[in-house]
Amino acid sequence: MEVQVISRPVFGALLAVSAGMCFSSGGYFVRAVSIDSWEIITLRCFFAAIAVSLIFVIRERRRALASFKAAALPSLVIGVFTGWAIIAYVLAMQHTQVANVVAIMTTSTLLVALFARPFLGERVPLYTWIAMLGGLSGVGVMFSGAAELSGFYGNLLAFSIAVAIAVQTLIARKFRNVQMEPAVLISALVAGIAALPVALPFTASAYDVAMMAAFGVVQLAIPLTLYFYAARYISAPTLIFVVLIDAVFAPIWVWLGFDEVPTRLTFIGAALILLSVGFNAGLGVRAMRFVSATD
Repeated sequence: MEVQVISRPVFGALLAVSAGMCFSSGGYFVRAVSIDSWEIITLRCFFAAIAVSLIFVIRERRRALASFKAAALPSLVIGVFTGWAIIAYVLAMQHTQVANVVAIMTTSTLLVALFARPFLGERVPLYTWIAMLGGLSGVGVMFSGAAELSGFYGNLLAFSIAVAIAVQTLIARKFRNVQMEPAVLISALVAGIAALPVALPFTASAYDVAMMAAFGVVQLAIPLTLYFYAARYISAPTLIFVVLIDAVFAPIWVWLGFDEVPTRLTFIGAALILLSVGFNAGLGVRAMRFVSATD
């Protein structure tokens, strides 16, 4: 049936967009507290681990242990790479400009597109390449006035984040039929435990702890779970567009919460990104309708 062909990718796209919106709130939560970055990582990951564990146990119940074992290998690989990305994000921010980090991270879209066919057997349509280049151009416009070439170490860390995002996307798509909550749990544990020695002693107030609880649930546990489940329904190159959605809305939340007005270039770049995402989604649905009509 045509509805079945269309509904799965559309549902996956909705999951991915929802994940991207949640991911983009990171800057807001970081600005909302005044505690050390390592303390932020530890508390955020602690609450994320609790949240995803509860979600997993409630969903799986008696099957929780068996489902965890079935997902052990892909979850471990994803967990290590994602855990590193969580830590490297903080380190990169300390060694180069935010604009550099965000712009370099978006290169994960190209990495996924390049390796989707040899690793997954998924061909990247021409319209997706065009949309990807349009989206990356939008990122370039957004941060053209702020990026700099200095900060080699920070830029290298930012690229390692892009590699980690690409790997987690490809692995999640490859093993899309297993439960992905264990991957989120391992990610949070890897980053949280690694950051703990540096974070001590804690100085967070009750307000800070409450914000970190929301940070861990809203910006880590929920979006990572949505992102990995979206991999069941849409191709890896389409899924990775979430990174571009993150770049669009991140400055908007900071603007609304802390009155940091984005520049004109930010709005122009964001419009280019949204047009590119819409272009890719529209032609993708059209292609699926054509496939359905010829079946």
